[in-house]
Amino acid sequence: MPKRCLCVCMDNEGLYSNFAHLTPPIPIEFTHLPRGEEQVRVVLEERIGRFLWVRPLDEGEIEPPGPISVQPGEVVVPYTPIHSTSIHTPPTVGDTTGFILGIPVVEVRRDDALRKVWIRTVRISEPEPPGRVRWPWGYDLTIEPGDIALEIERIDRLFPPDEDGYVPLTNTIWTWFNIGPAPGSEMLTRYVLAAARRLDAAHRQFQRVRKELDDFDPVAPGPLARRTTFEIVGQVETAVVALSRAVDMSRNLVSLVPIPVSVPENVTDKSKALTELRNAYEHIEDRAKGQVWGKPDPQALTIFDWSSLFESGTITYGGHSLVLDEVQELILDTRAFLVRAASEAKEVIADGSMGSSG
Repeated sequence: MPKRCLCVCMDNEGLYSNFAHLTPPIPIEFTHLPRGEEQVRVVLEERIGRFLWVRPLDEGEIEPPGPISVQPGEVVVPYTPIHSTSIHTPPTVGDTTGFILGIPVVEVRRDDALRKVWIRTVRISEPEPPGRVRWPWGYDLTIEPGDIALEIERIDRLFPPDEDGYVPLTNTIWTWFNIGPAPGSEMLTRYVLAAARRLDAAHRQFQRVRKELDDFDPVAPGPLARRTTFEIVGQVETAVVALSRAVDMSRNLVSLVPIPVSVPENVTDKSKALTELRNAYEHIEDRAKGQVWGKPDPQALTIFDWSSLFESGTITYGGHSLVLDEVQELILDTRAFLVRAASEAKEVIADGSMGSSG
């Protein structure tokens, strides 16, 4: 979408003409203005020359201590402040259960002769607007075709990151693919959503593992120490499986849709160890028999050696290992790839340049 200048048509005579009925013949003070059948509590936002821009009191805002004073020749311009436009799933106004997200807006221009204000959404690369759009009462509010733009990065900022820098990914992916869904994107949507869910689950589980290891007391009474040990090992098993699947799906994504995004080298380097650990945990019944693929294997029983996990925070199996201190970087790199890949993939599908998938 081409950028449009943030110009304002300062037709003061037109503005004066539209609100001349709010010019008092004598000095007055007021706190409310009529709007339809309602008396609206208003506050003074700004004086610009002879114009007094007033707006409704915001919900939860403290009322100003005194009324608004207006002198003869001054013009009161009541307006509704607009911070953002929002996207909802249901058509019912005020139904917050269907709220998806809001996108900040800025004024493109105002035409007082037409009683019209044009706005557009703010791009993620632009600074946040310093204030809200002023929509004068009695004016039309217009958004031209192409003036609503949404980037996946905007969605990704809905929630603050955890202390380790991670933000749950699944809502970002769901929102991205469900706003203006491209025809034929159903399979890709399911695929990336599943990868995001696995990654979110892996992050939560590794967080618990890290915390439980930090709190682990090796000299605690036997039953307590054993219970904690088994809980930690169980968390590790499910965390490794979830992370390995998320990494595998990320690596295979480029075979489903031609996107110009490469899997980070850090993710590729650790995928072999993750796969071996995952296979051992998913086929633990085989390893318990000392077997791999149904055949005796001297490495099979090493999956039951947890000493390195508690001594150095390293998950091991045979000659493969995963260091817990390196897991967070791996998770963040995988997440960053999935965000970029989802953004590019939707554009590829929308352009119709995606081939058929088997």
